[in-house]
Amino acid sequence: MPQNNSVDDYVAVQAAFARYVWALDTADLETLESIFTEDAVFEDTAGNVYDSREKFLDYARGLTKRPEFRGRQHHIDKLLIEPTEDGLFCKSYWTVTKWHRAENKKIIEVVGWSEDHFRRTDEGLRFSERRVHYWTDTDCPWVDAG
Repeated sequence: MPQNNSVDDYVAVQAAFARYVWALDTADLETLESIFTEDAVFEDTAGNVYDSREKFLDYARGLTKRPEFRGRQHHIDKLLIEPTEDGLFCKSYWTVTKWHRAENKKIIEVVGWSEDHFRRTDEGLRFSERRVHYWTDTDCPWVDAG
């Protein structure tokens, strides 16, 4: 955690991510709506950009209706948080796991990283931008020192 961040900021971001993953993984669209600003931008792993909360909710509604989505758990960690003019910016890792009960298989479905902007509002910290990316051996934010 950068020195210029407070423990309160770190806890607030952790709480925002917790609300997000619980809402997404339980198809709780009402909670998803409440944690994004109206003008929020969301970019999915395919590079599709949804430039409002309503467009993001339409995407989430379709995603959570897919049978293969049910039972997934999203885990977000390794938070790098920086203050911004109107809130906070965070880079983090994410992992999606699933227990396929019929085959009794526990798997990691996908891994990635995200860039998130949070805006301070009267209702608390809200996502104003969330961009999610895959993390692979050929597609990650690699800094070439050579």
